Amino acid sequence: MIILYDHIISLLIVGVIVLLLFNVQQRAQQSSIERTMMYNAKKHTLDLASFLERDLANAGFETPPVEQAVLEHNTDADGITDTLQFWGVGASGERTRIAYGVSVVDTFRTTFRQMELVLPLYELRRYERRGPDFVRAGGSAPTLTRFRVDLRTSGDGVADLETVQRFRLRFANAVLPDFNSDKYLKGYRQLHWGATVSSPSLRVTYEF
Repeated sequence: MIILYDHIISLLIVGVIVLLLFNVQQRAQQSSIERTMMYNAKKHTLDLASFLERDLANAGFETPPVEQAVLEHNTDADGITDTLQFWGVGASGERTRIAYGVSVVDTFRTTFRQMELVLPLYELRRYERRGPDFVRAGGSAPTLTRFRVDLRTSGDGVADLETVQRFRLRFANAVLPDFNSDKYLKGYRQLHWGATVSSPSLRVTYEF
């Protein structure tokens, strides 16, 4: 009987050890997945920021003083800049019209101060004017929860299309578990980016 009890206890100990090892392995795997997700989201955020800053820094490229360099700009009631168009540098390195558009593509679930929030998920699209038409041309992102570009003067005052000399850029990128396969997207967090971008061409353009 004692031998039987010892055997049962040994089996229980082995079972507990196996469960502990399985739990540790699951946690390590989950941690690895989350690190990979975060790395990819950070890389995507930095790449997008670099692309946007380069575009805005070239706004007004080779635009003579008698012409308007920034052509369209609109920020809606939710604080999302859904329209932005200006003369800039295209993929060929030549002067062309650059346009950005934003539209809602899905929703994003996150938590803020222990409250669950469901936010719109926006797709940012970049276009270049080629011939008579605008075509999609890189710089796009389907995972933004915020995108705002404010027009500013050189002294950081509020500007309009004719007086803009700098851009204040703000956007937030959602970190998603699996954007392609999840039917209802449940996000973990957001990565925020902000910068003020000056364009030398705009300073020249509006010096009358």
